[in-house]
Amino acid sequence: MRLPPTVFPFDLHEAISNTNFRFMQNDIVIVSSKFVSISEGAVVQIDRLRASHKAKVIAKRFQMDEKLTELVLREADQIYGGIPGFLLCKKNGMLCPNAGIDRSNIPKGSAVLYPPLPFDSANRLRLNFLNRNKLKIFVVISDSRLMPGRLGTSGIAIAVSGFKPVIDERGKKDLFGNVLRVTMRAVGDGLASIGVALMGESLESTPVVVVRGFKVKEDNKTMNWQDLAIDPLEDIYRRSFGSKQTFD
Repeated sequence: MRLPPTVFPFDLHEAISNTNFRFMQNDIVIVSSKFVSISEGAVVQIDRLRASHKAKVIAKRFQMDEKLTELVLREADQIYGGIPGFLLCKKNGMLCPNAGIDRSNIPKGSAVLYPPLPFDSANRLRLNFLNRNKLKIFVVISDSRLMPGRLGTSGIAIAVSGFKPVIDERGKKDLFGNVLRVTMRAVGDGLASIGVALMGESLESTPVVVVRGFKVKEDNKTMNWQDLAIDPLEDIYRRSFGSKQTFD
């Protein structure tokens, strides 16, 4: 159950633009996905949920709260497995623990979901800056994410607006004349990582970061999660872990 619209929602553009910060043309505005979610009321009171039989079975297996497990089942597009306390899910083409549900920096008993339509949210924020402030900006909605084999969190872009989030480098030559065959530069994720590094994860209260002076390739087309996600058949992690091969 989502909280009533009068509890959390606020105008995201107004909250960001009505500060002492002076925005400039071509700024890249990186916004925490949680900040976007809260502005849109994508908050659930977990105690009001009723856990299904399936949720109870899974919760017992992975030592999770039954009602949180129920919420994960509702939010995830696919569940691959899990470890104690977490289910590894696919959500909008991304691999993420517990379908991106977050219980930090929110009142006790509540949980924040991903924005329901993050690309719409990013587009709306960009167009509000353009129409209300006469500023051309670019938008990244970021989240923190664990990377396979790495300690700690980095960033991932769950939506962008106004620029190409991935630059295809295939066919170009490197410094030694070698033709690049598979390289694609994840500009959106790189910017999201900058944002996450500067925002912090606990008491910093910094849900928005502005990157200035970095050039992106402008693109005003309507995008979705498929512009950021790799096909599972081309994903080296999922393909490798699904293989039956063993090496002694």
